[in-house]
Amino acid sequence: MDIIPFVRFTANSRYMARWIVGGLALFIPVLNFFSIGFLSRTSRLILVGGMGIATWQEKYEAWLEGVKLLFVFILYNAIPFFMFSSGFFLTTLNTFTAFFGHLMIKAAVFVIFPVCSFFLPFAFTIFAERTDFREALEFEDILRGIKEVLVEYIIGYAATIGAVYVALLFMHIPYLIGFLISSVLTYYVLLLSAFFFTGLYRRTSLCMQRVVPETNEEANDQAEK
Repeated sequence: MDIIPFVRFTANSRYMARWIVGGLALFIPVLNFFSIGFLSRTSRLILVGGMGIATWQEKYEAWLEGVKLLFVFILYNAIPFFMFSSGFFLTTLNTFTAFFGHLMIKAAVFVIFPVCSFFLPFAFTIFAERTDFREALEFEDILRGIKEVLVEYIIGYAATIGAVYVALLFMHIPYLIGFLISSVLTYYVLLLSAFFFTGLYRRTSLCMQRVVPETNEEANDQAEK
């Protein structure tokens, strides 16, 4: 799916403030549920309209969607979270256990976490489409959909991880400046990722809303409502 038109769309001053607000709240506990819910609503808009950015109306409903999606994220990554916490505990005991603890932490962060998170883009899109927490956990169905667009999915997933990593590097800028820049850039990467994977999802048998995409003008009007 061509992402360039969407990049131009998001760079429009009419819509830029929407995702910047979401980005500023991304790393703030509780408030970040609004940011995640906004991504879900944007994905839903893309599913039916082809292109658009959600508004900040119905904030409470968006916040609830963010909470539910956080649980989806936690459930998919229960194994790396457990390994990370166990590894951290081992590092506090003695030198011998600390060695294995560091290995567990590195394996959890650099191997297990990326593998377990591999299914999240389509799990996220399924939730955005159906707003059903349980269907976002249907691992076998999600895997079947991924196989239908496997090459593009892998490329998009690898690009997302790389872009998020680069965005997080801005955290090294001192004071609050680096934090804010990193937060906004990370969120923008997630927004582009949501557009890309939603487009892939529409091409699979998982998608329930098979409609002809609207023109950009129609989608923009819908985003304004």
